[in-house]
Amino acid sequence: MKERFKDAFGSFFISVTLINIAMLILGLMFEPESKFGYEVFLYPLIYGLIGMIPGLFLETNRELSIRQVLIRKTVELLLLIVLLLAFMFGGRTMDWEMVTVAAGVAFSIIVIYVMVHVIEWMLDVRTAKSMTEGLVEFQQRAEQMRIRNSSISHEGIHE
Repeated sequence: MKERFKDAFGSFFISVTLINIAMLILGLMFEPESKFGYEVFLYPLIYGLIGMIPGLFLETNRELSIRQVLIRKTVELLLLIVLLLAFMFGGRTMDWEMVTVAAGVAFSIIVIYVMVHVIEWMLDVRTAKSMTEGLVEFQQRAEQMRIRNSSISHEGIHE
């Protein structure tokens, strides 16, 4: 359970960073003349927290096949899109301009989702590589100790 929350918060911080970038790009594309107050800094945090919800509820401890993982990730992404679009656009009248903005937001959610998983995968690969190197080093030292102890015990026999 502790590992699940650690992973979720790692994803949260990656997501918030990418959300800030997406908000900048979408804002410059759709409403470049808009100016905001400091409360705008709260939105990426809220979006990041909302983005954690599907992952926390769909996570499992059992081993999944590749097909099951892909289905689970697709459902997670769809839930994420629905939750975020409902939060952002819920209660508003949807004219053509708002639909265009919502489509841009949905696209950015997909891009951010994929980027978060790619970044996490790269971090996991780096961690696995470091652990493997540490294990190989440990095994080499253990083998050297075994050889040294073996040669010491053989020298004692010959004396």
